[in-house]
Amino acid sequence: MVNFPYNTTDFAFTLEDSFIEFSTENEDTYFDLKVTIIYFDFFSEVEKEKVLEYKIPLLNQAQSFNVGRKIHRYLASLTTYTNTFGFMYKTAKVTFIATEFNIADDSEASTDTLTDVQFIAGEKPKLLENNIALLSNNTNYERITEKGLFIVHFLLPIGSHVLKLNKNGSEVASENIVVTEGNNVFSKKITAENFNATKGDVFNIKIDGTSFAKTFVIFPNNISSKLLIFIDKFKLFRVLECTGHFSFPDEYSQITHTYKQNLVEVLEIVDTKEINKFNINTGWVLKTDTATISSISKAKKVFLIENDTQVLALVPIAKKLTKEDSEAELYEYDLEFQINKQ
Repeated sequence: MVNFPYNTTDFAFTLEDSFIEFSTENEDTYFDLKVTIIYFDFFSEVEKEKVLEYKIPLLNQAQSFNVGRKIHRYLASLTTYTNTFGFMYKTAKVTFIATEFNIADDSEASTDTLTDVQFIAGEKPKLLENNIALLSNNTNYERITEKGLFIVHFLLPIGSHVLKLNKNGSEVASENIVVTEGNNVFSKKITAENFNATKGDVFNIKIDGTSFAKTFVIFPNNISSKLLIFIDKFKLFRVLECTGHFSFPDEYSQITHTYKQNLVEVLEIVDTKEINKFNINTGWVLKTDTATISSISKAKKVFLIENDTQVLALVPIAKKLTKEDSEAELYEYDLEFQINKQ
C-alpha cells in the first residue's frame, strides 16, 4: 500500500516536509517509484518533461520517502533579472506510479498511481487560504523608502480575482486578474513613488475576499538607495532596499613557493588572484525585516539593480545574523557579496 500526502485538488509544495508512506503485508518485496514531472520555463508555454525513478527498500515492511526536494531541483529557475511581472510560470504537474515487486523474481505485486498533482516551488506558505496564498517567507511588515519598490507574489486558483492596494487604509489601486489553467503564480511590482508615498505611510496589498495582506511601511529617504533583487526559495524575485553606505573592496589571494638559495630562504609568487567584492549597509530596518535579511544571506543569486536594469550579479558571503536584540527597536546589517564578473 502507498499513502501519498498529495491530492489532485490542492497545490503541493516542493520544500514541504511531506513523505510518501510505503507499507506492505508481503514478505521480501520492494517498491519502484516512477515520478514524471511536466514543467515549464518562466514566461514560456513550452512543455518539458523529466522522469525520475527510485528503488525504495523496506525496513520492517515499511518506508518513508520525501520526493518534493528532488522535484524542486528540476523546476525552472531564473538566472538573470528581468523587469517582467504578471504570470511567472505555468504550474508543474507530477504523476506518481509506485509498483511493488517481489525480490525473488521481480514479479509485480501491486501498483498505486496518482496523476497530475500541481506542484509549486518552495515551502508551504504561512498564509494559505482556499488555495490562495502569499508566496513569501516574510509575512510581517517590511520597510521601503519613499523612492523604493516592493514585489509581491500570490498563488491563485483558476477563476477571477481582484488585487487591491491600500494606502493608510484607503484603496488607491485595484487590478482584475483572470487565472486560467496552469497560470497560478502571479507577481506584482509596485513603486512607492507612483502613489506619492511619504514617510510614515502604510501600504498593504491583498486579494479581495481573503483575510490576509502583505504590509509595507515607508521610511525616510537616505543619502543613497540601492536595490538588491534576489531569488528566494519560491524561485521568485524579492527585493531589499539598502540605504546605508557601500564600498567595492578588492581582495587578493596569492599562491607562493618557498625555496632555499645559497642557504637563504626565498619567497616567490606563483600566482595572484583578484576577488572583487561589494559591501553595503542595509540602513535602518524593522525587526520584522530580519526574515528578508536571512533570505538574501542564503540566496544563490543576487542582483544590484539601477533603473530597472541589472548592473551586477552578486553571490552573498553569509556570516552571522543577529535576529533578536532586546535593546534595539530598529536594526541595521552589513552585507557582503562577491561580484561575478560579466
